[in-house]
Amino acid sequence: MYSVLVIVAALYLATIWHYQTSPKYVLFSTVIFALVYLVWGVIHHLKSKSFHARIVLEYLLVASLGIAIISTLLL
Repeated sequence: MYSVLVIVAALYLATIWHYQTSPKYVLFSTVIFALVYLVWGVIHHLKSKSFHARIVLEYLLVASLGIAIISTLLL
C-alpha cells in the first residue's frame, strides 16, 4: 500500500522538476498531490480498520500545510 504513495510522490517530484518555471502548474500539481495523499490516507486507515475522524483531520491539515508552504514559496 505504501508503494502506491511512493510512486505518486515520485511522479509529483518529477512533475515539479519538469514544470519548475511555471508556478501555476507547480501549484496545481501540489493541490492534486495533496488530494491524492488525503484519499490515500483515508483508504489506508479504512483497510487497516483504524479509521477515525481525527485521522481525516490530520491528513487534511498536513495536506493543507503542504499547499500553504508551496504556495507561499511560489509567491
